[in-house]
Amino acid sequence: MLRKVVGILTILLVLGGATVALAAQKETRRDITFSEDILIAGQLVRKGTYTLVYQPGVEGQATLMKGAEVVVRVPYRLRSLDKKATTNSFSYRRTGPQPVLLQVVFSGQREALVFEESAR
Repeated sequence: MLRKVVGILTILLVLGGATVALAAQKETRRDITFSEDILIAGQLVRKGTYTLVYQPGVEGQATLMKGAEVVVRVPYRLRSLDKKATTNSFSYRRTGPQPVLLQVVFSGQREALVFEESAR
């Protein structure tokens, strides 16, 4: 009986590990360059090139990184595009001195990452 329980627990642990490994494989890293300082989730991000880490096809939280340093984490939702994007682009709203990032689209993707509800 004890062997059976241990066997079942081992199988569950292996399956759980495989699920985590598959989820981790979906993580995507894409470079994005801002030509001016920009606000993301209320945080000022200086102009420059960053890496945006997210999971395509899954709404959640994206991480903006500069090298190995986490600059900001920001929740996002997905918006479907009519066709695959042909270029990288982002849109923003300017109501003050710094623009506020609204959405990002990466070349070859059929979805936009939307960072504020007002971006449609």
